[in-house]
Amino acid sequence: MGKKHRKIAVINTKGGVGKSTVSMQLIVPYLYRKSQNPVSFFEFDDENEDSISFEKSRLVWLEKVRVAGRDLREELREILLLENDIVMDVGANKTTVYLLDALIESGMIYALDGVVIPLMDGELDAISAIQLYQRVKNAHPQIKTLFVLNRWNEMRDLELQFDIFLGDKYGFFETKGVINYIDEADRNYVVLADSDAIKYSRAFGVTVWEFANMQLDLDRELKEAIERGASKEEIKILSFKKSLKTDCENYKERILEPAFRQLDLIFAQTANTSP
Repeated sequence: MGKKHRKIAVINTKGGVGKSTVSMQLIVPYLYRKSQNPVSFFEFDDENEDSISFEKSRLVWLEKVRVAGRDLREELREILLLENDIVMDVGANKTTVYLLDALIESGMIYALDGVVIPLMDGELDAISAIQLYQRVKNAHPQIKTLFVLNRWNEMRDLELQFDIFLGDKYGFFETKGVINYIDEADRNYVVLADSDAIKYSRAFGVTVWEFANMQLDLDRELKEAIERGASKEEIKILSFKKSLKTDCENYKERILEPAFRQLDLIFAQTANTSP
């Protein structure tokens, strides 16, 4: 029996929750590190083209899928029957509605291994997340689900920042938390911390995980540039890249690797020891 390819949709009807960040910075590296093959990445969004920011990434094959005015059912059959790991980054609002309708009506929701639901700490984020979860589980009760608490400020207590989702553990406001409306077996969540490493790795066209694993001898390059009297601009960019690589390595170890281990548990898949 051949390798099992993972097919994951990243969805929330609420806009601005970081679906593209979660797709590219978390799910894509997770799948790539297991197979060492590029992931097929499909962006369903007529308004934004966030995937363009990662055009230099070697982790993905990028494809934009137009949504408006189309019957997506046949498109989804073609995509989800591909023999490859797949990530579907789904735009918000009507795009989410159209895609979910097509997944359910075509029955191709059964071809998905998981649905990842990003949210930030606002009330609408949490409400949209629970509503989406309920619709997905009603259509496919066995599907794996994961909530991603995005842009956590590491200077704050996680439970305080995400009290609407997790509940008020201190009892100040007696907030129950929407997680209590999720089946106990599905109360899976990981955290992505806010970091300049995300912004600046993206500026270089790659992911944090990718930048952290690049074989770069920046110490040697920077030292040689200083010794030969290179321009201030060249020295500054080499110094910046050196700092960024350190930040990406730290983010990978502190945030991404624990999230990958949680994903392994959710998908009941043996962890790969690749970097």
